[in-house]
Amino acid sequence: RDYLEQSAKYYKTSGSVDPSIPGFNFDIDSGADYTLDVSRPIGQRVTRLEVKGRAVQPTDSFTMALNNYRQTGGGGYAMLSGAPVVYDKQQEIRQLLVDEVRRKGTITPSDYFTPNWRIEPSSSVASLYRELRRDNREDAHAVGTATTTATKARPATRLRIIGTNDFHGALEPRPDATGKRRGGAAYWAAAIKNAAAGCVAPACETILLDGGDEFQGTPASNLAFGRPVVAIFNQLGFAAGAVGNHEFDWGQDTLRARMHDAHYAILGANVRYADGRNVPWIRADTLVTRGALKIGVIGIATPLTPTTTRASNVADLRFLPPAPVVDSFARRLRARGADYVIVIAHEGAFCDRDGASSCNGEIIELARSVKEPIDAIVSGHTHTLVDATINGIPITQARSSGTAIDVIDLGPGGSTHAVRDVVTDSITADPVVETIVAAAVKSVAPLVDRTIATIATNLTRDGNQYPLGNLIADAMRAGGKGDVAVMNNGGIRANLRAGTATYGSLFEIQPFANILYRVTVTGKTLRDYLEKLVAKRINVHISGVQISYDSTRAPGARITAVKLTDGRELKDDAQYALILNDFLATGGDGLGVTTGAIRTEVLNTTDLDALIDYLRSQPQPVRVPMDSRLIVVPPSR
Repeated sequence: RDYLEQSAKYYKTSGSVDPSIPGFNFDIDSGADYTLDVSRPIGQRVTRLEVKGRAVQPTDSFTMALNNYRQTGGGGYAMLSGAPVVYDKQQEIRQLLVDEVRRKGTITPSDYFTPNWRIEPSSSVASLYRELRRDNREDAHAVGTATTTATKARPATRLRIIGTNDFHGALEPRPDATGKRRGGAAYWAAAIKNAAAGCVAPACETILLDGGDEFQGTPASNLAFGRPVVAIFNQLGFAAGAVGNHEFDWGQDTLRARMHDAHYAILGANVRYADGRNVPWIRADTLVTRGALKIGVIGIATPLTPTTTRASNVADLRFLPPAPVVDSFARRLRARGADYVIVIAHEGAFCDRDGASSCNGEIIELARSVKEPIDAIVSGHTHTLVDATINGIPITQARSSGTAIDVIDLGPGGSTHAVRDVVTDSITADPVVETIVAAAVKSVAPLVDRTIATIATNLTRDGNQYPLGNLIADAMRAGGKGDVAVMNNGGIRANLRAGTATYGSLFEIQPFANILYRVTVTGKTLRDYLEKLVAKRINVHISGVQISYDSTRAPGARITAVKLTDGRELKDDAQYALILNDFLATGGDGLGVTTGAIRTEVLNTTDLDALIDYLRSQPQPVRVPMDSRLIVVPPSR
């Protein structure tokens, strides 16, 4: 009854259609017989409601077939959002229609329509019918106000979007591969304020948005669970940020605490509980006023979140495909008066060096899939340069760690966009943010500044196989007392420079505090697991074994030779200890040991502790083996 009362709001008591309610939010229910008396007050218009000839009682229970927009409470139908989902096969309605047309061949209206509802008083019907068919357009009532709003001319006031992404707690500047210092929160803040100064109200308004992964990555941020980052974002006046996969690294309670601290919205429109219910503490969108402008912002989390954070932290959540979600909330925001609709998405892309050509990835597919007008996308997650226009939508991503910012200008004359680097020798640090950084860094200095080892040569992350990755895998194997170890490349977060290696520099390489697991398996199970590693693009480092493989063979049959580094043969019936971090062990990157584990032990050490102990045990300065461990062989003939 509440559902139908919500639908009946489409009609005014005067016998006309309410222009403030989009036509797509007027629903007709099939399976019930009912009467809407539009002369009655809103909320009291359903005067007859029957199912199978029986009057519906307040205690009755029914199942309703809905699209995902309605099921999540879209269009004001909040009474539906908490109902349990009993059927969801992720089917597209478009495909269901295609299947039905193919099945029937010839479509006859009478096969599908049975009069089951009516409007009273009868004197209102003719005028309402005329409005529904206004301008002789049979689809006018289905499009309604939303399309008129979505396609209206842009306002005269320009909008400047300043975008950031993947800050990862990078409070201090860091040298790049050439030694040039980049980023640092105080310099990054100054770059943001300089960009904002180029947009002067009332002719131009500014909004500051983030693409997610704000906190995780450095001792000064991690050891305070992201509090300094929130303080900086608050000081700069961010309007909204997307929920990144690493926002879940410290569990949902910590994320909720940081959301409480934040003066800006942290958004994830496509996040649901596993049973389909909305997650009440994760907002979907926000409508921000800047001068004369209303700006709608929709946040999107990557659907890959369950395999790119600790799986147990999101076991009760699911992450929906984003395009339908974006469309549904874009319509709602336009209906609420948004002049612009911006998507902030923790989804990324890989482009050529210019950031504009040959782009592919999640965010590119989203831009190509949305049906509603979207004015711009601020993306994240892949730590890459994206400065492209896809499907008419400007898309930006400013690498990572505060080393760049996005600037997108929207106005009646079109749009421009650029990614601006943050280089410390070309800008003056912002003094307010510098004070916040100094306090955060000072609080962890006694721990961070401790000397651990001396490194002989620079160890950089070049390609997908590099000595730093081998070093970490060796440390895991030694720390876990295993035969073989596997380290995921995504967990190697920084380079290691020659010279003194401090606790802080090693922390930034492995900031996640992943616990080591020892998994005992047979040689046959180990061989099958190693096949998983080479079944797709190599994204791991290994220790204790050398693998030769033919990448042209079918996945599961690519390994041509396996040799343990201690000289032993890999025997199918022997037992071996495989060392993994908890991210991989619990299914991260799809590389858990899903079957065949004889015993799984959770070890009392983290990956960082294992690396520190290993470096301390080596002759100084530490010289890292340069051997190849995953070897591609030519296709056999």
